[in-house]
Amino acid sequence: MNAIVFGATGRVGRAFVEKAVNAGHRVTAFVRNAGSAGLDGVSLTEGDVRDPSSVSAALTGEFDAVIVGIGQPGLKPSTIVSDGFAAIVAGMTALGPRRFIGVSGSAEMPHKTMAGKVYTAILRRTPVGNAVRDHDAGLRVLQASSLDWTLAGCNYLADGPERGSYKTSLVFPGGFKLIHPGDVANFLLREMVAPRHIREVVGLWY
Repeated sequence: MNAIVFGATGRVGRAFVEKAVNAGHRVTAFVRNAGSAGLDGVSLTEGDVRDPSSVSAALTGEFDAVIVGIGQPGLKPSTIVSDGFAAIVAGMTALGPRRFIGVSGSAEMPHKTMAGKVYTAILRRTPVGNAVRDHDAGLRVLQASSLDWTLAGCNYLADGPERGSYKTSLVFPGGFKLIHPGDVANFLLREMVAPRHIREVVGLWY
């Protein structure tokens, strides 16, 4: 398959690129600086994910899937996810690719137990709430589109080795739950090859 990856130098994006290349897929990485990307076996295209013109230019290839692992490091207010999603969705809608597979949070999962609702409400009142609001807005962009999208809902994306086994759920039960980048990348690749969760936010955790 032929995929383009936004956020290819991030933790999940880099893990996805490695997995996809090793599996024999063609990969284009959208990066801010090709000279410092440090990615092997891929085509590189430069641009700012918040710039609709550079995103659209990158999407002119015949891609089977668009993989999105963008995010703002730290806890400061940001709109990089919502702005990036908007630029990518606009480019996809105009140019033809329909499969959007990205990374979001557990707060964006529409189905929660009561404990999950309480946990998420508390989370929104912490500094993490800045990221939650950005991801909320990104989800609304996808929901308003006609694309076949899937989001991995990560409660806490922690550094660590890939375990090769993790839980998936459409219901967030609450509580602190972590997942490592390699396993998120595994889920994204699985969804690219064999779609199972169209227009759903799927929780991932150990």
